[in-house]
Amino acid sequence: IPAGPPIKMKVYVHYESAASERKDPTATQAMQVTDASKTLGSIIEDFVELYNKKHLNTPEFESLNPHGLCARNDGQVVVPAETPVAKAFKNGDDVWLVSLEEGFRENNAAVSDNLEDKNRIEASRIRAGDKSYYYWAQKPTHEAPAPLEAPKQIRKREAKAEEKIHFKTISSYSFEDDGGLVKVYISMPKIGDHDPAKIESEFETRTCSIRVMDYNGFNHRLQVPKLSEEIIPEECTVRARKDTLIVRLSKKKKDHHWYELHKTKGIGEE
Repeated sequence: IPAGPPIKMKVYVHYESAASERKDPTATQAMQVTDASKTLGSIIEDFVELYNKKHLNTPEFESLNPHGLCARNDGQVVVPAETPVAKAFKNGDDVWLVSLEEGFRENNAAVSDNLEDKNRIEASRIRAGDKSYYYWAQKPTHEAPAPLEAPKQIRKREAKAEEKIHFKTISSYSFEDDGGLVKVYISMPKIGDHDPAKIESEFETRTCSIRVMDYNGFNHRLQVPKLSEEIIPEECTVRARKDTLIVRLSKKKKDHHWYELHKTKGIGEE
């Protein structure tokens, strides 16, 4: 595919089944897009390559197959692999990766709507089960698709209720090192009037997750898989003040200055 004009945008890619558990810091990655022609299929392949490498030494880990996955947006609409990222998403948006079976089962109608360039016969074959070929194929032919290995699961279990919730990633915030505390400021107009019961937080020694439910029609989340340094979870707080959500992180090493909130940077970031 010829290179498109240069652009500068970033999307947050989540391997949904692992990211929802908030226990796998590699399940969410910030991906830089600098080419307007870069497709979602390419994003999926880049993510899977890195994800598999990071889990090479993980016991019982089954490598992901990019062709066993599809991408969808916050509205759970499956977006075809050949779609340029810049046309389907905006800077800072979330891209959710799920198995083809799950994506097509939950949103079959939306899949058909997104394949306007394919005829009705092809759409019906997608619904019938030939999903991998028709999701990933750049140029459909009359040849029978080569069989692909079914996507493997790391483990089988019933999805938890919280794993079915979709979030918009909070990517805009500021923070300051204030001696023994690190303060994170998130601008959210009228958050002070929001139901306190819908503002949730979870702190661990090296991670934090702040969730604001049902705010302006969406669920929002700031999730830091690996903080710059260790914190004291029981001393951390979240407060809503008029138009700002303030997160106070209690540093374990009070004399260590934090220059960044995240310990590691995302893919492609310098």
